[in-house]
Amino acid sequence: MIGGVLASLAGCGDPVMVDPPDDCEIASQNAYVLEVMRHAYLWNHEVPEDVDIADYEEPRDLLAALRYSEIDRWSRVADKVQSNALFEEGKTISYGFSHMRDDDGKIRVSFVYEDSPAADAGLQRGDEILEINRLSISEIDAGGLWGDMFGPRELGITVDLQLAEDDGEIRDVKLARDWIKLVTVPVSKIIQQGDRKVGYLYFTSFVDTAIPELDEAVAGFRNAGVNELVVDLRYNGGGRLSVARHLASLIAGEASKSRETAYYVKYNDDLSDENERYKLDRLSHALTLDRVYFITTGRTLSASELVINSVRPYVDTYVIGGTTGGKPVGMRSFDFCDKILYPITFRLVNIDGESDYYDGLAPDCVADDDLRSQLGDPGETSLSAVLELIDKGACSLGDPMASPLAPTADEELFRFDPLQATLGAW
Repeated sequence: MIGGVLASLAGCGDPVMVDPPDDCEIASQNAYVLEVMRHAYLWNHEVPEDVDIADYEEPRDLLAALRYSEIDRWSRVADKVQSNALFEEGKTISYGFSHMRDDDGKIRVSFVYEDSPAADAGLQRGDEILEINRLSISEIDAGGLWGDMFGPRELGITVDLQLAEDDGEIRDVKLARDWIKLVTVPVSKIIQQGDRKVGYLYFTSFVDTAIPELDEAVAGFRNAGVNELVVDLRYNGGGRLSVARHLASLIAGEASKSRETAYYVKYNDDLSDENERYKLDRLSHALTLDRVYFITTGRTLSASELVINSVRPYVDTYVIGGTTGGKPVGMRSFDFCDKILYPITFRLVNIDGESDYYDGLAPDCVADDDLRSQLGDPGETSLSAVLELIDKGACSLGDPMASPLAPTADEELFRFDPLQATLGAW
């Protein structure tokens, strides 16, 4: 599943699926999108009855008009080559970094992928971005230009950055988009906290290639006798739900023997006969945990939230950081021509019937994303809050009921654009 996406079963008699168009004329593509939305869309009864497909120049325009705007921020049409490369091979066209706005309003690099253009240029977490394409951050904010600043996701597209490093040095770099291979568990370590062994892993994306990386990290924790686990999902916008179920099984598999359900998939009322239950897997290297802690921000979405919601009935679960992005729904993929249609097609529900967290999952302990510290550093604010909670049984950094700061313009792009949220990297 992708960002909550089940694999396509076209040709296998799957009642949810719709046969692709006979040709790739725009009229045929638009007609196909409309048919899928009326049949499989979760809010299919909200699709307007009177739609003239000739009014739309391409399927993306039509889909934007058909989306149930009160809730749906995610249904999209994607390029088939790039989408398959991402979710099947763990590859994407990118500059190889992500950014966030800190508490002082400065834009800072939040993460850099290994072996990427950004890494080759020496970008590091915490670097301040002063200018993008010779425009200051204030100019970009004032003009509402964030959606255009990094250019299309195509090979060779470039961006000029002016950076200020920790030592005060200011330098200019030019990055060109290239294929990068995602390392999905770039940080995995064991932290000794009193008499407790705390396993920490930073997880970037739920793509197929993540499973062996997760298995290796968790097997190391199990062999070391880890009894507390921290899963850092602060920028993880989701991915395949099969990978989410695997991670949930690694966390809760040993604790769930009396009740095996990971989650339920529930379709629209017309397709309710296709609702399905998914079980936790029995994995020999699953952990036996006292508690599990998730570090989150508003960029934590979809499959990430599903893992949290799925393990809560089985293991004492704590959320530290910020309120998550709020995507309790998923997608089926519909291949046509050179595209893939990803409409929201089902709700995600845990064994206790908990779902519909469109406002996000609130943290038990509020903590800032400390962009000046490296991920996995015990002194980094969010991880420090987790370690304090483990040590003292309480958190002192913030009121868990406090409202999160309103997202800024660039964060809105990341939060509501599903491609950015899934990739986690520019």
